[in-house]
Amino acid sequence: MGQKTGNTILVVEDVAEIALHMKRRLIERGYNVVWAESAEDAIQVAEQNSLLMILSDVDLPAFDSLVERVRTHRALRELPVAILDINHPELPDPHVKVLTDFEALDNLVQSL
Repeated sequence: MGQKTGNTILVVEDVAEIALHMKRRLIERGYNVVWAESAEDAIQVAEQNSLLMILSDVDLPAFDSLVERVRTHRALRELPVAILDINHPELPDPHVKVLTDFEALDNLVQSL
């Protein structure tokens, strides 16, 4: 699954209002969107869908667990994980892409 296989993005967000806003913005940009509220749910959703990437929030409870579970999952380990954050925080995992806006997300997708 390490290759670009579709245009579906998994949004992992525990705040419904934020998830709905992200979903709307992504759909406007031509992406299909699936949603999970937790790291555990995200893995199940990822296993059931052909994903382009996972988009989450660094403030998600168990964000580090989500990243670790993706990286150790045989079928998901190559799946890009990104966050949208205008503050561009430093993250301990260099594989997580920090995106400042939706245009940066589009650029990342084009590079996959």
